Amino acid sequence: MKVFVLPPSALRTHLFLPPHAPLAFTLVEVLVVALVLMLLMALLLPAVQMAREAARRARCASNLKQIGVALHSYSQFAETFPPGCTVSTGAYPAWDPWTEASAADGSGRSGASWMVMILPYLDQVNLYKSWDFRTNVRGNAAAAQTDIAVFYCPSRRHRLRLKDSGRMIDSGWTGGGTDYGGCLGAGNGWDNESDSTDHHKFANTPIADERWDNPKVIGIFPPNYAIGFMAIKDGTSHTILTGELQRLDGSIGQRTSQDGWALGGVATLFTTAKSETGGLYQTGGMNNNFFESPGSDHPEGASFGMADGTVHFLINKIDKQLFCYLGAIADGEPAELPE
Repeated sequence: MKVFVLPPSALRTHLFLPPHAPLAFTLVEVLVVALVLMLLMALLLPAVQMAREAARRARCASNLKQIGVALHSYSQFAETFPPGCTVSTGAYPAWDPWTEASAADGSGRSGASWMVMILPYLDQVNLYKSWDFRTNVRGNAAAAQTDIAVFYCPSRRHRLRLKDSGRMIDSGWTGGGTDYGGCLGAGNGWDNESDSTDHHKFANTPIADERWDNPKVIGIFPPNYAIGFMAIKDGTSHTILTGELQRLDGSIGQRTSQDGWALGGVATLFTTAKSETGGLYQTGGMNNNFFESPGSDHPEGASFGMADGTVHFLINKIDKQLFCYLGAIADGEPAELPE
């Protein structure tokens, strides 16, 4: 078999190259091509990230929509929304859901959140049936550690992470977190001065007008009380039902968040209060690094479900007084959602 090898001159002619053109790229040409590729990546990467975040935000809004539908379904059966939590430890109004939920002997106790009550309406009938209402959250550890996809915001996480375990009532728990909660109201929700253990008892501030149970600031999810649609005097489209939660580790001195969809209290509730009586200063609004306030891992704001079933994305720069009014059910103040 004969092998024919073209001479370099013929090869150049075949490749349509000039007679003396080099057959390899120069270093300058390689650097130029690399630079162009890097510029294209720099231009395209933010767009890709924005598209991905838009998809995650849409899924987050869908989660809140499903939770809202479940709450409305519950209210059709019970004629009220579920109480924010069921708790007896402590004296009214400074109930202590953390102590009750985490007690080793949970017989006759609870400390459970409103989320337990809507499980059947989120395709979690078997999980609800497994819940033993004769004991507390710790006594239902197997059920309470269950990860429920609709309770997680995809911009933050898809399951309980290792760093989240310290926020649970038992650091050994491996699941059961939540990124959503219900609105306690527009008042001061939790006692932050006398409680140095981050148990977060419900507030018993001496200024009763600013306390969570004041009729002018109360929201849809007070502890041990069930609120019906008739009590929402400000209108369902002007009242926040649910929203996203911050998950703080206390490293900046604004208290540690609690976590867990089964846990009543600050783990599954938030306030829209503009200020706090005494102690730490609360700036109001959201994403403010204060554990009582709502927030998210989305850029620029957080999503909220209204009592009428709609879901809206509110920006961090929302007027703080308006946001405060949106958390109360009967303050009589005008509170139109911003366009």
